Amino acid sequence: MKQPDPMEGAIRRLWPCRTFWHGERKIRVACLIRQTDWRPLEADWWSGKEVYIIGADLDGNFFLRHCDGTVRYWDHQAQVDVVIAPSVQDFVVRIVE
Repeated sequence: MKQPDPMEGAIRRLWPCRTFWHGERKIRVACLIRQTDWRPLEADWWSGKEVYIIGADLDGNFFLRHCDGTVRYWDHQAQVDVVIAPSVQDFVVRIVE
């Protein structure tokens, strides 16, 4: 049986619920991408293992789903990615008002 896409519910709730807290850092979610639309990232600035862009914040940074299942936050200015959730499911339930 196919599992429901956890991003679908998060996308429906995105307008009132668009804040993700990573420690003390408040990240405002601008958009999320449905799982069926994920594609491997191919960009000159990315040299890590395979990832998919699954969303972006209001500052233009990306939420990435890494091949190990974790969700990472790519900070363009710092040029670094940080694990912010152990899974997509965990990531979407932590998006709050």
